[in-house]
Amino acid sequence: MLRPATVLIVDDLASSREVLSEILSGEGYKLLLAESGAEALTLARQATPDLVLLDVMMPDIDGLTVCRALRADARTAKVPVIFVTALDDRTARLAGIAAGCDDFVAKPFDRIELRLRVRTVVGLNRYRLLHEEQSRFERLFTLSPNGLLIVDGLGTVRLANPAIVSLVGLATPAELTDTLLVNLLAPEDQPRCTAWLLDAVTERMSATHLGAYLLRHNGTRFPVVLDAGWFEWAGEPALQVIVRDMTDRRRAEILEEDRRRLAFDLHDDIAQTATAVYRQIEQLAHHYKPRRPSAQSALQRAHDLTQRLMRDTRRLLAGLRPAALDDLGLTAALRQHATDLRADGLRVDLYEHVGPERPPTSIETALFRIAQEALNNVRKHAGTGHAVVRLTQEATGLRLSVEDHGPGLPVVPAPSLFGEQMGLRAMHERAEILGGTLTILSAPGVGTHVIAEVPFPQISQEHTA
Repeated sequence: MLRPATVLIVDDLASSREVLSEILSGEGYKLLLAESGAEALTLARQATPDLVLLDVMMPDIDGLTVCRALRADARTAKVPVIFVTALDDRTARLAGIAAGCDDFVAKPFDRIELRLRVRTVVGLNRYRLLHEEQSRFERLFTLSPNGLLIVDGLGTVRLANPAIVSLVGLATPAELTDTLLVNLLAPEDQPRCTAWLLDAVTERMSATHLGAYLLRHNGTRFPVVLDAGWFEWAGEPALQVIVRDMTDRRRAEILEEDRRRLAFDLHDDIAQTATAVYRQIEQLAHHYKPRRPSAQSALQRAHDLTQRLMRDTRRLLAGLRPAALDDLGLTAALRQHATDLRADGLRVDLYEHVGPERPPTSIETALFRIAQEALNNVRKHAGTGHAVVRLTQEATGLRLSVEDHGPGLPVVPAPSLFGEQMGLRAMHERAEILGGTLTILSAPGVGTHVIAEVPFPQISQEHTA
């Protein structure tokens, strides 16, 4: 339902303001009154009225000056202005047109003419605003990288954007029109989707989520998250549905799961074997001391190599999947990683302020990998022995920052830093897959500040597969 149109009445005479208010009082407008040009400009900038009825002859700032000021301000440049004036000569009208007014009403007022003029100008302005709003919506709808659907109360697609058409492998949006949304999903997800849509419509939910698999036209499937919000469409209940392709995120999760399995295999096989060999060598050295210097040297070398193997295996395990991340969470894993880096000469100060609830595994893993890569860059390239890591829970999600005071990143990446640039890109991708952002603030001589922000909680567990 449209809000009542706002009409700003500007006249230095109280009697004129009262007459205009009385004439328009039964038209359903919200009336604002100003007794000076300065007050009119303030109210116009605050309220952005649908129409200004402006007296020309005022003592402080005349109507022509007020009109020009309104046209010069982006907030009020398109607000219609009707001059209310006793001046009826050609020169005065030309001056008003030059100042940017839209129409004239002569004093004394013809009540019927005034109402009709106001009604016409307000109607045209509301139509213009509606048309501009519709144009903005259509542009956003068309250019959105995510799939967008307008679905009626029965779950039937009424409008589809190019992104969702491309996702399902069709040629035009018209091919999706009048299709049931549930029929675009994998059969096992359709009952949940039906219940989800019914809840969203009947409860008028402003935001609700569903994880499912979307079917392409060729029969293949891929993971998506559907975000829906209730609104009125042509006077009927409807839903706006955002379809986000989660293929990249799922690939990242599969890759992380592979790394986790590899870490377990290394721990259970290689690490255990290396430890057993190390102990055997120690026992051999204790019970059978070689007499020849070459044998002693060989035994000592075997001892050192086995010790190095154990140390390198532990480092690989920590890089692949720190046990603390699975067992104790992100903060504990960051704290353990900071402790390990001290052995490499990098002091890491960790500050954290998060709630008691652990984020989803995907968020913990992504933020840990971003911190790991950022600290690795500090250790290798920053030329400083100190970094600061902050993990905080904001109103919209988790925020991780890694800061150093080294020389900063170069403006143009050098060929020798190709690997580092690959690491930066990986950090960006990890944040973006989770719907977050990664910002890198750096300048030569100032240092580097890596900031990752990821929404949390991301997906409601109620409807997620």
